[in-house]
Amino acid sequence: MPRPGPGPGLVALTLANTLSQFFRIAMGLVAPELARDLDLAPAALGTLSAAWFLAFALAQPLVGMALDRLGPRRSVAGLFLLAGLGCVLLAGAESEGEAVLAQIAIGLGCAPVYMGTLVVVARFWPTERFAALSATLLAIAATGSILGATPLALLVEALGWRGSFLVFAALVTAGSAAVFLLVRDSPEGRPPPARSEGPLEVLRGMVEVVRLRPLRPLFPMLFATYAVVMAVRGLWAGPYLAEMQGLAPVPRGHALLVISLAMIGGLLGFAALERRLDRRKGPTLVATAVAMAGLLFLALRPGLATVPATLLLSAVVAGSVTYSLLMAQGRLFLPDRLVGRGLALLNMASFLGAALLQTLTGLVVAAAPAEPPGARWAWLFAFLALWLGLALLPYLRSVDPRAATSSR
Repeated sequence: MPRPGPGPGLVALTLANTLSQFFRIAMGLVAPELARDLDLAPAALGTLSAAWFLAFALAQPLVGMALDRLGPRRSVAGLFLLAGLGCVLLAGAESEGEAVLAQIAIGLGCAPVYMGTLVVVARFWPTERFAALSATLLAIAATGSILGATPLALLVEALGWRGSFLVFAALVTAGSAAVFLLVRDSPEGRPPPARSEGPLEVLRGMVEVVRLRPLRPLFPMLFATYAVVMAVRGLWAGPYLAEMQGLAPVPRGHALLVISLAMIGGLLGFAALERRLDRRKGPTLVATAVAMAGLLFLALRPGLATVPATLLLSAVVAGSVTYSLLMAQGRLFLPDRLVGRGLALLNMASFLGAALLQTLTGLVVAAAPAEPPGARWAWLFAFLALWLGLALLPYLRSVDPRAATSSR
């Protein structure tokens, strides 16, 4: 029987990545019920959220090695089952420690999904289509953030949060099976580049990636930009809108939905722009400047009305989702045998930044003065603008060759 082409496998990987995107923000919705049932303090909820991101980030070097040596099919399908086990553990958790362990398992299980998707795109599609395809697939997967809003709320209402995570355990298991059955590691007649490498050669390849000079200006931007998206959409936009605009949960949810749609729109817009211009650095610079301007305006006027505040937050998030552009820029300097490790290390920077920035912004908000009203939000938005600005400085020296003429 002939093997399927790369398309069905890419669909399976994208569906798995949608679940991965869901797990990043699901805790925000079920936190009150989970805190009540497990008797968790607010700080413990922060630990639960950070555990997912930290496990995801620290797994990236091993993920890169597995993708290059074993291929996306076995790496993603095998590890993704761990996320299903994590869902089962969380559904049965009776203490903070058990819940943290479950979050670590889910984070580890999700760690190879998007990287595996990028490796498949890099091996089966032309280099000049890498940014457009990766951004489009990421935008589709970002609908997982919508899944974590009203759909999850309805499921929790019907089954409780424990029953809901058992449902997602079943979905993860089905996703893992689909990846194993449908994904191809490389085109026919072309084995994965690192399949014949031993462990020592694999480790040397990681060192080789770190030593690639053109990648160095990209790491600070990846460290900063996705972290801002998660800090705004995944952590502080809700509390800010509740305190400064007085929004109850339902209208606050509507505002967060607008911000999520802006994130998806930004991803799709960057994909179209990169495809037309075959450029990544220019759009990234402009988008980051827009995000910084939005943050500075919010810092100066934290008491804006709901609509302009939501629109500015949307602009900040849309201007900070340059992840796919930065990954595509890095891809231009990676030889085929180092694609998995290289992309995984770049991805690691994004998630380490997200884990760190959630902690730092909590300290900023706690240290900010209580008066005048809105002062702590002014401090927060100013800090986020500074965070982006510091990352932008080394990025100005980055190189952005045209994909169609790049010789990796």
